[in-house]
Amino acid sequence: MVAAKFMDDIHYNNAYFARVGGVEVAEMNGLELELLFALRFRLNVTPATFAAYCTALEGEMAADDPLLSRLSSPSPSPSPEEEEESQAPRRKDSAAAAAAGRPAPLLTAARHRAVAVEITQ
Repeated sequence: MVAAKFMDDIHYNNAYFARVGGVEVAEMNGLELELLFALRFRLNVTPATFAAYCTALEGEMAADDPLLSRLSSPSPSPSPEEEEESQAPRRKDSAAAAAAGRPAPLLTAARHRAVAVEITQ
């Protein structure tokens, strides 16, 4: 609750959070100070730190679930040259089908990234 207060501090005071949390205002003040000193007053994180944290969480989730490990491991994006090479056979098939009066084969590829989150209390 004290950590959530950081985002709503401009809207609500400690008395409100104390009432919601079922504690006295003095205790809420003490908890807030304890958190601030524990964090060394560094309340914001950089985008790089947040990205590293997300990556670590995904790694933990993948380690716990082999299926998720296969789903969540990102495949590298193809280079423009590789993309061109993979498109060339499809264009040949489409051209051959058009010359023969047949409909072109429809080939599509999709990349999906699945992330599962389990919340426990």
